[in-house]
Amino acid sequence: MAYHWDLMDEMSPEMREAYFNFTGMANKGEIIPKKYRELMVFGMACVLRSAPAVLTHAQTSVEKYGATKEELFAVLATAMSLGGVPAYREACNTLEDWLKTLA
Repeated sequence: MAYHWDLMDEMSPEMREAYFNFTGMANKGEIIPKKYRELMVFGMACVLRSAPAVLTHAQTSVEKYGATKEELFAVLATAMSLGGVPAYREACNTLEDWLKTLA
């Protein structure tokens, strides 16, 4: 688990519970399958240029929900439409070593 969640658990477990309850409401009943929701979050992380979130959500998409390298690329390419080439490039740089391990 990432430190920011550990810190929240230590300082205010109620805040973490409230956060997860709130974010869970957006997909109540799993309207969007978890794999696609995770890919959406990955795309948002790309646009925001958050390297830790890009890596975490790419890995979660693949390792937990079975996303493919092709699906990750499709999201990267789509994120470029809003974040521009710099967002695409930064996400690719963040993922470069890890992506090379995927088939």
